[in-house]
Amino acid sequence: MPNVSHDTLHGFLPGRPKALNRALDLLDLGIPPGVTTETLPTDASGAPKMFTRQMDSVLRVVRPDGRDPFILLVEAQTGIEPKKETSWPYYVAYLRDRYRLEVVLLVLCVDTATAAWAARPLRTGLGRPTQVTVPHVLGPSNVPRVSRVQDASADLDFAAFCLWIHSNDPDIEGILTVVGEALAQDTDREARDDLAGLIEDGLGSEHARKIWRNVMETLFTPRRGTIVGDARLAGREEGREEGREEGRVKEKTERLLHLMERRGLSLTEETRQRVTTCADAPLLDLWFDRAIDATTLDEVFAAPSSTDRVPAPAQSPEHTAVPSQGPTDPGPSAD
Repeated sequence: MPNVSHDTLHGFLPGRPKALNRALDLLDLGIPPGVTTETLPTDASGAPKMFTRQMDSVLRVVRPDGRDPFILLVEAQTGIEPKKETSWPYYVAYLRDRYRLEVVLLVLCVDTATAAWAARPLRTGLGRPTQVTVPHVLGPSNVPRVSRVQDASADLDFAAFCLWIHSNDPDIEGILTVVGEALAQDTDREARDDLAGLIEDGLGSEHARKIWRNVMETLFTPRRGTIVGDARLAGREEGREEGREEGRVKEKTERLLHLMERRGLSLTEETRQRVTTCADAPLLDLWFDRAIDATTLDEVFAAPSSTDRVPAPAQSPEHTAVPSQGPTDPGPSAD
């Protein structure tokens, strides 16, 4: 099922030829550095469209000398999907027929079991196979694991790609820290912030995303004045404020329950749940104010009336004392 991490994984390399070249080098295809790419349509439904067939990413790759262009189909797999065993041969045949170019199917996998499954030849036919599709696979076993800051700094895009492939590594925290330290050294703060956001999007597990957020908090603050930076800073402050508000509400519920217990009001489990699940701070204040004098729970939880209001903050004695009756200025008298 496509999701943000899936889409980020297969959509990252097409726009980054240098990182793409390094990925192709891992396949020993003999592709020289300096390729250029053109993004092609991913709809393989054909006509008429009886049902949708959508490929992940499709590129026309051109060598530096312009010779022998080919089609690169990039598919991201975060798990085993048996239906791909028929989809992939169809995609290859469709692209070969449409563009009259050689087709390379590259499958990106984030775990070794999926990579082993994806690498199997897909055969169809009786006796001698009529068609054989053999995907090229990049996974944890043949993609380098980023372990040194200097290696990550040399090519941050490729480091991000390697990070995603190893996102299920037991030491994912160490990998994320290395990439984070390299990213923090980048002087192009806008590009750094953008890549930091993409790295988070490409991580498939919430555990890894939490680690990455902590790394970003520790190593650098996103730059103000950029869309990503402002959004992240705003989100961070919003998160802090939400946390503070949740803390205030929790304190109010605890104070209300304690007061009702001290007043001898009978608290059922339903009553406790009603109080603890209430996130309306003014309403909690109203219930607390009523509980000071109420003799029954019905009095506490009665529907608010037009005369009800949230209690004002308590004032110190000097502010609540009756004003002195000293001399006053009578003002101008009427003649």
